[in-house]
Amino acid sequence: MYAATVSGRPLTFEVAGFWRRNMLMRDRETGSIWQQATGEAVAGPLQGSRLEPLGGQQTNWATWRGEHPETALAVEPEHAPKGIIALLPYRAMFDLFGRLRFTFPGLAVNDTRLPSREEVAGISMAGEACAYPLSILRRVGVVHDHLGGLPITVVYDHSGDRVRAFRRSAGDGEVTEPIAVMREWWLAWSEFHPGTSIYV
Repeated sequence: MYAATVSGRPLTFEVAGFWRRNMLMRDRETGSIWQQATGEAVAGPLQGSRLEPLGGQQTNWATWRGEHPETALAVEPEHAPKGIIALLPYRAMFDLFGRLRFTFPGLAVNDTRLPSREEVAGISMAGEACAYPLSILRRVGVVHDHLGGLPITVVYDHSGDRVRAFRRSAGDGEVTEPIAVMREWWLAWSEFHPGTSIYV
């Protein structure tokens, strides 16, 4: 999740396509193209700019509403402009690619240590990256690990289908601060983190 502003200027985004096994976004104000995985503008007037990461959680609506009953809900207006990309039959395309075992091309060599569409919780910190397969997290629930020489804890919440990670203090091992987690297919995570390790 990113802040939708650059240098204080609000931007409005729409899906623009796919590149490097990952979604591209276009801002309607300048027409710049942004890579979803990195938050970087890869083409257009704002090329080279980066969106500010905000963190956030991917969970189900019931869990979020139970924890935040007064939350505001953002709903896209019925007649909001969709752009031409919205006319493409995405669901049918993904179903076809899945049956054909098609993998979108990237700049990095396709990493076959995990199946391309294995869902992982990716964490990057202190110059290192690690992918935590959801299949493992769902089975064990809690993982204590070290990343970049720092102790971390990764927690899977079954009721909310949610992954959270925290840094632990080196002394007493207490949780000290949350860590950003990116839930992606392995093919996307490994494309942008080619040196990533995999938790087993």
